[in-house]
Order: sequence, then C-alpha cells, then structure tokens
Amino acid sequence: MKMLIFVVIMTLVAAVVFWRVRKADAERDLARRNELKQKRAQLKQAITPEDPVTWPTIIKTVGKRPADGDEQLPEPSMSTIEFKPVERPSLNH
Repeated sequence: MKMLIFVVIMTLVAAVVFWRVRKADAERDLARRNELKQKRAQLKQAITPEDPVTWPTIIKTVGKRPADGDEQLPEPSMSTIEFKPVERPSLNH
C-alpha cells in the first residue's frame, strides 16, 4: 500500500515537472516568434519609402528628326537636371 501511494505521488511530481518544462519551452518559442515578427516589421518599415519619389524624365521626340538646317535642341545632361529638395520637418534642426 505504501508503495502504491509513493508511485502515485512520484507520478504526479513527474507530471508537474514535465508540464512546467513544456510551458517554459512554449513561452520561449512564443518570445522568439514575437521577436522575429518585430524584426520583420522593422525591416519592412526601413525598406519602404516615406514619401513617393518623383523621378526626373527626359522627353525625346518620336518619329522623324528635324532637318539638318533646323536648329536642334540640346539634350539635357545629368548636370542640368535639377531636383526639388523634399522638406521634412524631422530633418530640420
């Protein structure tokens, strides 16, 4: 009879220890998963631009070129293209 009570108590103790170990593993996995979600969100936020970007375009005529006697317009180079600076309140000191 004493042996049966001892086995039942040891079984309960083993079950409690096993349950706590599994609970600790689950909490650790949940914390790791939440950390990965947060890192992905930060990476996605760092990649996406804050404002839409306006790229400069060069427009060329399509079709026939003007005759040699006509005055040709000079094509713009990268040094002649001007960008409008974007004013952001966070960059002002």
